[in-house]
Amino acid sequence: MPKLSDTQTVLLAAAAKRHDLSVLPPPETIRLKGAALERTLRALVVRGLIADSALESRGKRSKWTRNHLIVTPAGLAAIGIEAPEAAPDVSVAIPDPEEQTRTPQSPQSPGGKLGVLLAAVTRPEGATLDDLATAAGWLPHTTRAALTRLRQRGYDVRLANTGTRKAYHLVPAE
Repeated sequence: MPKLSDTQTVLLAAAAKRHDLSVLPPPETIRLKGAALERTLRALVVRGLIADSALESRGKRSKWTRNHLIVTPAGLAAIGIEAPEAAPDVSVAIPDPEEQTRTPQSPQSPGGKLGVLLAAVTRPEGATLDDLATAAGWLPHTTRAALTRLRQRGYDVRLANTGTRKAYHLVPAE
């Protein structure tokens, strides 16, 4: 039996009580909104505990929408409930683990202040932390966190020493 967080257990239990086994809307006791709720739902989809009843396939990847998420028989079993006889038929598409860990080949260029940082580190001379903080109007620790966000989006941003100057550079994709 998979280990579930309290939030995941509450979401699955609430869905099990509904006649259509719909996961959404979440119960009022769940305070997750936006990206936090999306991450929780994505984790349940990846583990095969919930699925999109109207799954659209696009080649190897599957796209799910929040509108039709229902608990699967495996999700019911995870919280100790037997699957009802009239449970909706759902085909669960679990993403390929290799595909999940792969960095994007051409990440979409971010806009706003992240875009300003990206433009600065792509210059041949790169950009120092002070240059980046000034350009974005942030404190140094916030600027370093934004650089981490760029790395999470698939950009290879590295700090390099050139003489006495430390500058961040974007390493071109191979």
